[in-house]
Amino acid sequence: MPGPGSYLIGEEEKQALLEVIESGWLYRYAEPMATSFTARVLKLEEEFARYHGVERSVAVNSGTAALFVGMAALGIGPGDEVIVPGYTFIASIGSIVYSRAIPVLAEIDESLTLDPADVRRKITPRTRAIMLVHML
Repeated sequence: MPGPGSYLIGEEEKQALLEVIESGWLYRYAEPMATSFTARVLKLEEEFARYHGVERSVAVNSGTAALFVGMAALGIGPGDEVIVPGYTFIASIGSIVYSRAIPVLAEIDESLTLDPADVRRKITPRTRAIMLVHML
């Protein structure tokens, strides 16, 4: 069974991916000769930032990396608490621990997302963030 969002990937996206794979340059911090891929990444970042009405965006290689960057951007650090659902992917908790913060596990409800009542009970003066996670 195809995963959520798979219907959004059409021939144009497949062709763009194939061009990058065939170029041999799979990440932007490679060689100066990798300009076509670097240009694609920069264009993606610019268009993403413009679409969201922000000054900048940074493309990363995975959701895990995005969580790590997000924790750093928020200034999450030692002693801070981040509320996260107990039903989550390991990277959610890993990004909190990597930031030397404290994950506070909250219950989920029938929607498989955070139970607002349990989140309210878990908030303390050291709570710096509430991480929303969807597993579907």
